[in-house]
Amino acid sequence: MLPTLIVLLSLAVSVLASESADNVAKELSREVQEEFSGRDYRDELEFLKKQFSSTHPRNDTLIRIPNELNINHNHTLFEGDIHLTPEQWKAALDIDPSTRRRRQAIYNLTQMWQPMGAPVIPYMFVQGFRELLGTIAYLGSKTVIRKNSSLPPEYSLTSTQYQQVVKDAMAFWSSRTCVRFRQAMNNDNAFIIFNHNAAGCSSSVGRRKGGQYVNLEAPLCMTNSIITHELSHVFGTLHMQSRVDRDSYVQIDLTNVEQGMDHNFAMEPSGFSTYGLPYEYGSIMHYFPYAFSIDPELPTIYAKADFLRYQGSMDGPQATFWDTQLINKMYKCTDKCAKQMPCYNGGVTDGASCSKCFCPKGWAGTYCETRPTNAQVINVDTTVQKVKLEFGVMEKGFEEKLVILQAPAGKRMEAIVNSFGPHRFPGCRNIGLEIVPYTDTRSAQLRFCGQVPYPSKPIYTDGNTMLFWLYRDINLPVTVEVSVRAF
Repeated sequence: MLPTLIVLLSLAVSVLASESADNVAKELSREVQEEFSGRDYRDELEFLKKQFSSTHPRNDTLIRIPNELNINHNHTLFEGDIHLTPEQWKAALDIDPSTRRRRQAIYNLTQMWQPMGAPVIPYMFVQGFRELLGTIAYLGSKTVIRKNSSLPPEYSLTSTQYQQVVKDAMAFWSSRTCVRFRQAMNNDNAFIIFNHNAAGCSSSVGRRKGGQYVNLEAPLCMTNSIITHELSHVFGTLHMQSRVDRDSYVQIDLTNVEQGMDHNFAMEPSGFSTYGLPYEYGSIMHYFPYAFSIDPELPTIYAKADFLRYQGSMDGPQATFWDTQLINKMYKCTDKCAKQMPCYNGGVTDGASCSKCFCPKGWAGTYCETRPTNAQVINVDTTVQKVKLEFGVMEKGFEEKLVILQAPAGKRMEAIVNSFGPHRFPGCRNIGLEIVPYTDTRSAQLRFCGQVPYPSKPIYTDGNTMLFWLYRDINLPVTVEVSVRAF
């Protein structure tokens, strides 16, 4: 009788949670619709849509790689990929008729991993994670999923590789923050469980008692970008475009949002501090511009007029300098350091080690005083040069190449992207070229992945250096050609 009662209670809780989620979604959708209903909003949106249409002609040959939002397509997930606890759902539904105060209650119930300054997150894999799960291929303009099938090895991932991608994502965060992971033990009262059997890619926000799932449907969710993103939620973060200052940077087109999905664009509670960090389109925590779109070739999120150049940069491939700083500030990672490091070129004391600096892209060394040893340096003069970057067969889970272009002192540079191929994509999370034309390299910059016609508009530097960063975490070849000159 007792097991039956437990099952019935579990089902009742599940039904109540689902009803709560639906009610909260409806209320949040109503408030989002009110926020974006004014005349000024409509006029600005029409301008942004015209600007987009003039630079992004329709192209049905683009390869649309699934991300966690369209993989999940779940009305009961908070912000598209977040599981709330029953207490958080209750707070979201019952505490106050004000949506903003309900969301504030969600923040108040979000717990941090302990101890502060050196948090440890125990983890485990569900049984069967090592077994053969399937393969994935991106061919033509469609995504082809074939479980337990035979595909050419260049398009395949084995189950051992699945587990390694997860471990690589954990190691990535530990290499740049004070967060550490270890295998769960019997006496742990809080731990995460990597689960490949669930539908979609999702996680809880912050720490909760007992085991909490990080759902990574195989093979769709098994990319470094998705796993790194979900782990950031585990640390306690929400999405970039829900920040309290987002209306200064993006405009939402609710007319292109799928029915019942408006609530995913609600603003976060004020308790989720920005820690004084800048809004960043290229954050790994930013929605991609076509999130929940009815027409897949038109955005639901537009960069505002002053930031149109970042329209193609939303939804980062890897945690950025500022994404990393957010975690280090949340967990007070450098507060324990006897002194802060005297860093150069925008670097800060490393959250993973008090004895060195954490450097922005293009810098390395104890004090961020040197260039990375794996970077290619190209000297540029007033003669036009063509720089070619490419990847062939993939050798590891996330691959990157960095090129540093150097012009004579007192000169600036111009760059024009001539071509990107052989495949082209509407969003640059999984594969692309990022061009950093500014001396300050802390923020993610201009990304190209074939989403606009080439050649591109000229890009101008503010000094005599520029960075090219080619990256991918899916196994497709890519070749990019960029013309550069000093002036």
